This record gives sequence, structure tokens and C-alpha cells, in this order.
Amino acid sequence: MSTGKEQHPTERPSADVSDTRELGPVPSGLRPPPDPATLERLLTLANDLPIDEGSDAVVRLWLDRVAELLPELALGVCIVDSSRGEQLVDMRLPDGVEPGAGHDPSRVFPGLAHEHVVRLAESLTGSTFHVGTPTAPAPAPGVLAVLDRAVPLLEHALRRARALERKGQSVAALEHLQAQIIQTEKLASLGQIVAGVVHELNNPLTSIVAYADYLKRRLESRDDSTDDVERARRIGEAAQRILRFSRDLVAYARPSSDVPGPVMLHEVIDKALVFCEHELEKSGVQVERRWQAEIPMVLGISGQLTQVFVNLFTNASHAMSGSGGTLTVTTCISPTPERVTVTVDDDGSGIEPDHVRRVFEPFFTTKTEGRGTGLGLSIVHDIVTAHGGSVSVTSSVGEGTTFTLELPVAIRRSSTRPPPAE
Repeated sequence: MSTGKEQHPTERPSADVSDTRELGPVPSGLRPPPDPATLERLLTLANDLPIDEGSDAVVRLWLDRVAELLPELALGVCIVDSSRGEQLVDMRLPDGVEPGAGHDPSRVFPGLAHEHVVRLAESLTGSTFHVGTPTAPAPAPGVLAVLDRAVPLLEHALRRARALERKGQSVAALEHLQAQIIQTEKLASLGQIVAGVVHELNNPLTSIVAYADYLKRRLESRDDSTDDVERARRIGEAAQRILRFSRDLVAYARPSSDVPGPVMLHEVIDKALVFCEHELEKSGVQVERRWQAEIPMVLGISGQLTQVFVNLFTNASHAMSGSGGTLTVTTCISPTPERVTVTVDDDGSGIEPDHVRRVFEPFFTTKTEGRGTGLGLSIVHDIVTAHGGSVSVTSSVGEGTTFTLELPVAIRRSSTRPPPAE
């Protein structure tokens, strides 16, 4: 007994295909039943079909067992899975028989003189069962009696296998969503803890800034304390930097109830770079700013736009982790009227072509477990779109990735057209 398996058939050769109706179910009593031994083997087959292993496993075992019962026939099954856009052809052939070249759902055995095709249940979306006979134009009545009982077994098992597959996919998606919700709750709790810590740091930081300024002024009154004045000044500047960072962090984490307004884009980007400074340094990333000198303010919410660039910069640093590179941020007035364009380029590993179109999908990620949630770029897309802007991505594997954002300006230019006549 020889077997063959081929996926995604495309070519359909011309051949004599016999009437498909004679293999369909018939009323009880019109065909003699199979012998008791065959019925027992069919009953065993019904119990053995591995529905929990998927449609492919069901088809393989069914064909193996039915081919043992009917070794003189060529048997084939064409399964169409519309949900995955796939098509599978599996077959069993008598010894010394070749199926011929070019299979499709209507002709699995183009090398045989006669082929009968039976459409399986409508719920199986166009799937078919095929019987090929090398010489006789039609199977014998005893063979048809066996198929009358075997084909419904296949249909029933395939329906159950697909139901289990759908259930498994739903359960997996639910478990993944639950894990993401738990992670989000953890991050929210961590954010509250961090906000409390930052609040407690503000008071001593304010004291450090005040006393550093006091010492600086006292030291400036002495003629021999130039170095000490510089040290006091640096203490004050460092404390001011920590104080500004902590206040910005709390403002960033606080739920936003703001309405869109004019936003200084370069200030937003600078703030996001400060938030990502540790991550960029850890990845060995250098930042290059290519900013147009005079750029109009954009219309938006500062905290949300900061989150957009934090997500983009973090994503870029992960792409360049281990090898380093340059993160280039470019701003300019867009050719599109009343818009500002921002591009974020990295020299990272790039994105596979099949993945580029999915990067903005929620929970889609190619990062290792624990490195990403698959929500960062989805959030970027949602925020930018809500601001009336757009975001797109281009990437080359091994060369890097470019994200391009367009945001509406806050203050529209005056019209150059004359006012209407009175």
C-alpha cells in the first residue's frame, strides 16, 4: 500500500470524472450490509479516530484503516480549512498505482481512468472524499456498502475535531488575555507604589536644592572658595534634575483628564528620551536629533504623546540590544498641509516582512517571554490615531526600522484668500 500527501494543490488537469452521485448515502436495505468482521472494524475505527489531535490526524488514520478494508481502491480526502486559508490533500493508493500529476479538490487522481467525488457535510466547507478505480467504471456494491458507513464516520469525526480545535483556540486566547490583564494590574500597582516613593522623595530633594543654593551663596562671598562654589552648584543642579524627573514621572503616570491643546513637540521628545535614558544606555544606543529649527506646536495631550515616544524609543532600544547603534529622531513640517512629521529610525535587527503588517495589532510580539507584552505599538497607533494623526512603519531585516508619525499642528495658518465681500 503506498501513500501520498500534497499541500496547496493548484493545477487541474482534464480527465474523465465519473458521476459523483452514486457514492452518496442510500436508504437502508438497498445495499447489502458488510460482513460482521468489517462492521466490527468500522466500529473500532469510530472509537479510535483521534479527534483531539486535529483534522489531519483524523484523516490519516481514517484513510489507513479504510485502505486496509478496500486495498483495491485509490482513496483520497481533500480538506479545506477556510479559517486558516489552507487546503490539504491526503491519499492512499493500491500497490503499483500512480495518482498522476496535478491535484485539486475535484480531481485527486488524474492518472486514473475513473474517479468518484463525494462532497462531505456542508459544515466542512467544501471538503471532499475521492474514490479512484484503475479499471472498473464504478466500485462494486459491496465496496459501496462499506463506504456508506465509513464516510459518515469521517464527517462526524472531522466536525468534532474542528469543534475541539476552535475550543482550544478560544481557551488559549482567553488564558493569554487573562495573563495580560494580570500583568496590567501588576504594572498599575507598581505605578502607584512608585508614585508614593517619588512623593516622599520630593520633600528631601526640595531641601537639598534649597540648602545647596544657600551654601553656594555663602561660598561666593569668600575669595578662596571658587572650587567649593562649583561643587555646591553641581549638587544643586543634580538635585534639581532628580526633582524635575520625579515630578514629570508622577505627571506621566497620573490618569489623564486633559483636553487636547498646543504641545511643544521637541519638549515631549526630550522628556521621553530622559525616561528611556537608562534603557538606551544599557543597549549602547546613541541618540541623534535632526530637528527643524522652527516647528509649529502640535495639537494633543502632552502625557499621551510622551507615552507614544517612550514606547517607540523602548522598542528601538530592544531592537539594538547587544549590538548598539544609533537612534535618529527627525522632525520637520510635513508636505501634507498643517501637519508635522516625526521619524524614529534605529539600526536594529529589523522586522520580518510577514510581521510588519501586524506590528500594531494588540498582543502581537516577536520578543522573548518577559521582554514584551505586544501592547506598546498598539498603544502608539491608538494614541496617534486619536490625535487625528497617522503612524506607519518600514523595515528591512538586518538593517533597521523606521516609524513615521504625522501629527496635526495646533495653530492653523491664516488663510491667504481675501475676505468675502459684504
